[in-house]
Parts: sequence; C-alpha cells; structure tokens
Amino acid sequence: MSAPTITESTSQTVTHAAPVRRRSPRAVLLHVILIAAALIMLSPLVFGLFASVSPLDQILSRNGGILPRVWEWGTYLQAWTTANFSRYFVNSLIVTALVVLLDTLASSMTGYVLARRRLRGQRFLEGLYVGTLFVGLTTATLYPQYVIAEALGLDNLLGIALVQLAGIMLVHIFLIKAFVLGLGTEMEDAARVDGCGLFGTYWRIAFPLMRPILATTVILGFQASWNNYQVPLVFSLAAPDLRTLVVGVSALQYDAAEGMTPYNTVLAGANMALVPIVVIFIVLQRYFVRGWTDGSVKG
Repeated sequence: MSAPTITESTSQTVTHAAPVRRRSPRAVLLHVILIAAALIMLSPLVFGLFASVSPLDQILSRNGGILPRVWEWGTYLQAWTTANFSRYFVNSLIVTALVVLLDTLASSMTGYVLARRRLRGQRFLEGLYVGTLFVGLTTATLYPQYVIAEALGLDNLLGIALVQLAGIMLVHIFLIKAFVLGLGTEMEDAARVDGCGLFGTYWRIAFPLMRPILATTVILGFQASWNNYQVPLVFSLAAPDLRTLVVGVSALQYDAAEGMTPYNTVLAGANMALVPIVVIFIVLQRYFVRGWTDGSVKG
C-alpha cells in the first residue's frame, strides 16, 4: 500500500480557526464611557498646553481657536528665566524631596510599630491621630505653626517641609498599618529567632515588603507637597526667595491680571509645574493601585 501523498495528507487535515472573542455590549459601553471621561478630564490640560505656545492676541481673541497659529516656545524660556522659575523649581524639589523622604521613613516606622506591637495607651494615641485628621492646615493652625518655626530658626525650606509633613503623615500611617496587618509574620518571626531586633526586622524584612504601599504614599506625598500653596506662601511673604513653583505661578498670574505678564507665559509655568507629578505617577503607577487597595481594605 503506497504512502499518502502530501496533497492527500494535507486534504485530510482539518484546520480549526481560533474562536473570535466578542466583547459584550456592556463592556463596550463601559470602555466608551471611560474614554469619554478621560477626554473630558484631559481637555483642560491640552488647552493649557496649546495656549502656552500660542500668541497672546490669539488667546485673548474670542475666535482664536485651540491650535496655535504660530508656535511660540519661547514662553517657556521666558518663564524659566525672567520669572525666576529656575529658583522656584529648585525650591520645590528640595521641599518635596524632604517631605517624601521623612514621610516614608517616619510613616513606615510608626505604621509598622502600631501594627506589630501593642503599646500602652495605643488606643488613645490612635484616637488622637484620627481626631487630628479633621484639623486642616488652614489659617487657624498655619500661623501658629509659622510662629513656632520662626522661633526655632526654621523659617526656611526645612521649616516648610516639616509643616507640610505634619499635614500628610497621619493618613499614610494608617494606610501602612493596614497594609502591614495583612502581611504574614513568618519571615519576621524567623528573623527574630536569628537575633534581629525590632528595627532590624523592620528594615531588613518588613520595609522591602512595603514597596506597594510605600509607592502609594510616595505619590500621594509628592503630589500633596508639590501642589501645596498655603504653607510656602506664608513662609515666603517676607522672603520671596523661598517661593515654590506653585506660589511662583500664582504670583505670575497676579502680575498677569495687572497686565504685566502674558497669559501664555503663566500657562507655560503651570505646565512646568505639572511635569514632575506626571513623571512620578508614570514611574510608580504599577504599584499605586495595588498599594492603595491593599492599604485600604486590610486590617
């Protein structure tokens, strides 16, 4: 019996096409709604970007359109040099870096201890923390804090960072505590058997496991510090060199209201203030949602 030819064997082979997955109407509608919401939220940013490189007469015109007639990228250079944004940008970096660093260390240590140790008076301490969450950094508390900082010789960038830290650290402590309560204790118990103390167990075992929630607190702390307006404004009223970027943009906008600074330059400065936040979120976004949900529902 002769062997089947290639043609015969091929004709006998039955091929099955992979099934096409069809999205349900509900999923399609959900995607359409999310895309529409994203476009609505991004529209002010897109308009601000185009307006920052548009001629001033086009911005002030009612029928100027969105796209620039002439792309004037010199507005960013003008904001960076003439408006002293280079100094304000460095101030914002220094203050925000101090806030994020101190917040990461202090919040993680405090949250870890509250989760793993039963301290005397812990319930009272946590109740006090919760109570202070409702006291915002408004004019009622900001001026006394500034007076205390000035008396301690902290009427500088470090003082701005410490006052901001007091306003954001409490929420992060409870997020980290809830996250640590959801972690297993086997590795920590083994470390203590091997002779690690409380700090050694925290630093070598628990701290690396906190990466998701720490990424969340870093993003939240960076955003809160970078966008903070009241604290740097109060500290820089008598010392304009202490202005951060957000305060500098506001001052530039005030000058624009007096007809001294073009609005496209103001928008250029505002766009520069947005760039670091977007970069930080893009770098840490894969940890953000996981850390936020874990820190919210555990414990």
